[in-house]
Amino acid sequence: MVSLLVENQLLALVVIMTLGLLIGRIKIFGFHLGVAAVLFVGLALSTIEPDISVPALLYVVGLSLFVYTIGLEAGPGFFTSMKTTGLRNNALALGAIIATTVLAWALISVFNIDAASGAGMLTGALTNTPAMAAVVDALPSLIDDTGQLHIIAELPVVAYSLAYPLGVLIVIVSIAIFSAIFKVDHGKEAEAAGVAVQELKGKRIRVTNADLPALENIPLLLDLHVIVSRVEREGEQFIPLYGEHAKVGDVLTVVGVDEELTRAEAAIGELIDGDPYSDVELDYRRIFVSNPEVVGTPLSKLQPLFKDMLITRIRRGDTDLVASPEMTLQLGDRVRVVAPAEKIGQATRILGDSYKKLSDFNLLPLAAGLMLGVLVGMVEFPLPGGSSLKLGNAGGPLVVALLLGMVSRTGKFVWQIPYGANLALRQLGIALFLAAIGTSAGAGFRSAISDPQSLTIIGFGALITLFISTSVLFIGHKLMKIPFGETAGILAGAQTHPAVLSYVSDSSRNELPAMGYTSVYPLAMIAKILAAQTLLFLLI
Repeated sequence: MVSLLVENQLLALVVIMTLGLLIGRIKIFGFHLGVAAVLFVGLALSTIEPDISVPALLYVVGLSLFVYTIGLEAGPGFFTSMKTTGLRNNALALGAIIATTVLAWALISVFNIDAASGAGMLTGALTNTPAMAAVVDALPSLIDDTGQLHIIAELPVVAYSLAYPLGVLIVIVSIAIFSAIFKVDHGKEAEAAGVAVQELKGKRIRVTNADLPALENIPLLLDLHVIVSRVEREGEQFIPLYGEHAKVGDVLTVVGVDEELTRAEAAIGELIDGDPYSDVELDYRRIFVSNPEVVGTPLSKLQPLFKDMLITRIRRGDTDLVASPEMTLQLGDRVRVVAPAEKIGQATRILGDSYKKLSDFNLLPLAAGLMLGVLVGMVEFPLPGGSSLKLGNAGGPLVVALLLGMVSRTGKFVWQIPYGANLALRQLGIALFLAAIGTSAGAGFRSAISDPQSLTIIGFGALITLFISTSVLFIGHKLMKIPFGETAGILAGAQTHPAVLSYVSDSSRNELPAMGYTSVYPLAMIAKILAAQTLLFLLI
């Protein structure tokens, strides 16, 4: 069997990916390695037989695809969060990453760990695969002896793989311990932050306030996260037009969560009984967004297309959102449209409602975006001493994807790709990368097993992980007064590891960890790529 893997690179690739993904599903101490197990399977097989390999190009393609799809999804939320809590959260994450890098530099310098292994140890302790790849990318420009380059290029990968397991475990254990020490009540935290998981509902409110603004401005001017989907006046129901004002005695169907509906009742009038969706003239339907023409444009600008129709809710992934004028649609969204029964067909044609069309998404924007990302990654930034720094095949595509994800579309060019396709490409990309990088380091890993310095790498890697974990959790929650769930999410984002986010989300059962994670993940990814390369430059 081993000889078959040596002779057939494609077979070796799919065997490594299959075994890795199977092992990654096994829970160990309450968490699982996930796709990261592909790296360890590749290391194990190539340690047994160093001649097992996969095409080197796959590691570059896989890495670029992985970070690009992450950036596309994170872009809109990342830049939006900067207007609220994003600056605070990123200051905490970046401060911790910088302090951790300084600690790593001190340990490596004092204990004479070689530069390549030291930089790899930092990336493993911070569980960041793209940062490790950036170290490997930077080595050719720093190593004069090209004959030794192949051997030296293995060192960061080996050190990364030694430090990585505890890099995950220590973070999760730290979150569990600090949660117990701080006596965290996740339910109360979520309620206080207004993110407790609640169902969207529709209620009927009779207008008694004669001074209400235009109906479309009620959410903004009255600070309510609701939408008025229907107006009942003198026994007839209709969808509110732009600029429509409610009259005293009108009955409004208002959509939102219970807390917001209670506030809306106090501001508008009085709650009355009755089914808000019982009218025979108006209908509603969930419609699948598959038409790229409506993607990336604010709902306020799409309103002329939806005359006598109203989008009230958007379901993205597993989350229901109240529609607002500034919100944009994405491919794969499911939206609830309220309209006269005869208009529902028109709404369906506008939005697409075709799963088949969505599955056949346009590859051109994906290829063009990746091309731009690779080009940006090639740009060199000069450093003192004649060396230079570049974002590489990880940082370049990530930066470009964040920007393209924010703008969503350029003319007819829709940069966003469907949610399901994004996840599939992301998993494929990271699996390809880990399989390729794992097999390339097998020979070095074999010698590291019997090398006493390996214990040093493991020990100092664990210390680095413990430092960033305790720093973020204590400073974030106790000194900066950030909810513990959100602080744990910031730590997961600073570590850029989905397994940590999965653990804390399962523990808290609310959206606070995800909020912290998504607000810092993109910048933390870029920061760790730059930190790892900078550490390497300082040490060589």
